[in-house]
Amino acid sequence: MLFSAISVNALFMQDGRISQHADKKYHSKVTVQVEKPAPKDVEHVASVSLKNVSLKKNTPSSLKEKRKPRTIADMLKNLVEPTEPQHESSNVVALIQDGLLKLGYHPGTPDGIAGPTTRAAIMAYEFDRGLTQTGIADAEILEVIRGSKRSPDRPTKAKVLAKNSQELVSALQKALTKLGYNTGSADGVIGPLTRKRIRSFERDQRMDVTGRISGKLINAINKARGRPLLLASITQ
Repeated sequence: MLFSAISVNALFMQDGRISQHADKKYHSKVTVQVEKPAPKDVEHVASVSLKNVSLKKNTPSSLKEKRKPRTIADMLKNLVEPTEPQHESSNVVALIQDGLLKLGYHPGTPDGIAGPTTRAAIMAYEFDRGLTQTGIADAEILEVIRGSKRSPDRPTKAKVLAKNSQELVSALQKALTKLGYNTGSADGVIGPLTRKRIRSFERDQRMDVTGRISGKLINAINKARGRPLLLASITQ
């Protein structure tokens, strides 16, 4: 822009009045700049430039739409009902073992590992209470052992023999057959023949004849075989 300078002398002010005794040394020279009107051609260029500028609000698209509240159906939409029981932590397993031990079942040492002996002890407990024999070591059976529930609350597909329990029964059948108590095919099902062979083994070992799978039965079979019963899903 074009400016012109005007020099003025400013007199030192005191209490809002001009001091009559002001010395020259209190005077200062002040330069004031006064803006001149811009030429018409400059105004024209500025106005044209402003006309060509489009002002847009930089609003994120996420703010333009209202957020829809999440419903329970939305949150559960991607959940799938488990087809197999979810086994719990070693702490829960140890509590189950401790509870079964106090009730007279034989789950082995409370080590937090759901091995063959612990699974068999759970199956014996389930059998005695008229429950489906699953051998599942989870929080549901722990609540039943503690007396909080009458039966485990599990999905329908988990109320049949669990895969690991079928594995246990199959291993038991193979072990009995090798010991001279032929159970037929090792199908993992506790049928009449398997129960009969269990009773025969218990009788020969001078055990209480029950015909059911139990922790005590697994311990006796381990002793008769000279080595522990091992499962593919667990090594202890």
